[in-house]
Amino acid sequence: MGVCDSMTFEELKDKALSLPYAPGVYIMRDKNGKVIYVGKAKKLKNRVSQYFQDSGSHTLKTRTMVSKVAQFDVIV
Repeated sequence: MGVCDSMTFEELKDKALSLPYAPGVYIMRDKNGKVIYVGKAKKLKNRVSQYFQDSGSHTLKTRTMVSKVAQFDVIV
């Protein structure tokens, strides 16, 4: 598995906000391209963008996972 193109937190947030309000699956990857989380959502934009908003409302587990996200992909 190769190294993926890491995105900054702001780039991840912008990408999440550009997603469609469609159902789908999202795949979070770390800087090495390893899958660290797979989730599903009825509205991708709403669900994925939540990860990149105020982290105070997230659990420790979620904050830790988000801190390791370097890239994400979606399947609509």
